Amino acid sequence: MAEEKKGKRQRTGRKHSNIDVYKMYEVSGNTVTRKRKPCPRCGPGTFLSEHKGRSYCGKCAYTIFDKKEAKPEETKEEENTQ
Repeated sequence: MAEEKKGKRQRTGRKHSNIDVYKMYEVSGNTVTRKRKPCPRCGPGTFLSEHKGRSYCGKCAYTIFDKKEAKPEETKEEENTQ
């Protein structure tokens, strides 16, 4: 006879959410300012996402790594005197 139909499959993985556009702009009076940097390749309208130590464009994969601050180096003379 006829086989039983299986139900619709459950989707696995995370559910993607929409981008909150209101978080990317700030309105003050009659002016609108952008909170994030635009992508230099894609142009205005495409923002760089900010991660720990880098900024990334999800459209063209452009990445800018943050510069590390130079740590003051201790001289070897101070270590030798102790």
